[in-house]
Amino acid sequence: MATSCVSFYSVNNVDGLMKLNAKKCIRLIAALLLTGSTLILSACNQKNSDQTEIQEKNKSAAQPSPRDVQTKEEQLESKPRLTTIDTEGALAVEPYELEGIEVALMRVKRASGDTLNVYWTMINQSSEEKTLISCSTAWYCPYKLAAGTFGNGTYIIDSKNRKKHLVVTADKKPIVSTFKTPLKISPNSSINVWAKFPAPPSDVSKISVYIPGVAPMEDITITD
Repeated sequence: MATSCVSFYSVNNVDGLMKLNAKKCIRLIAALLLTGSTLILSACNQKNSDQTEIQEKNKSAAQPSPRDVQTKEEQLESKPRLTTIDTEGALAVEPYELEGIEVALMRVKRASGDTLNVYWTMINQSSEEKTLISCSTAWYCPYKLAAGTFGNGTYIIDSKNRKKHLVVTADKKPIVSTFKTPLKISPNSSINVWAKFPAPPSDVSKISVYIPGVAPMEDITITD
C-alpha cells in the first residue's frame, strides 16, 4: 500500500513537474517572442529615425542659407559692370560696321607743312571683344585701321573746292597711327586713331571726313 502510494506520488509528481515545466517553457517562449518583437520594433524605429535625420540633413544642404545667398549677391555687386564711354565733346559720333563699335570724331586740326590732322576714337560699347584688324603678315596691316585699304581708304572732302584729299604718304607709306596686329578691342574700352592729310586752303573752315566702315561725317569744323 505504501509502495503504491509512493509510486503513485512519484508518477503524479513527475507529471506535475512536466506540466510545470511546460508552462514555464510557454511563458519563457512568450517572453522571448515579446522581447524579440520589441527589439525588432525598436530597431525599425531607429532606422526610420536615422533615415528621417539623413533626409533632413540633405534637404538642409540642398537649400542655401540666407548668408550664402547674400554672399552670392555681394559677389555679383562686386563684379565690374560695363559702363558707356562718354563721347561728350566729340564733333560727330557714328556706328562702325562691327556691331557694338562706335567711332567718335574728336578733332580736325591744321598742322605744320600745310597738313591737316584728323583724330578719332574707336569705342567698344558692347560686352564682347571685337577684332578690328585680322591681318598680321602684310606690311600694310599696321596702317590699315587709320588709312584703310587700297580703293577703300580714309579721306577728306573739301566741299567748297570740290576736292578729295587722301592720306599723306612718306616713302610710300601712309602717315597715320599704327597698331600691332591682329588688333582687338576689349569691352568698354577705346582706341585713339589719327591720320594726316593735305590741308585745304586757309579760307576753308569745314570739311567732310570719310572713314571706312563708318557713315560720312560731314561739315566738320576745322580748328587752327
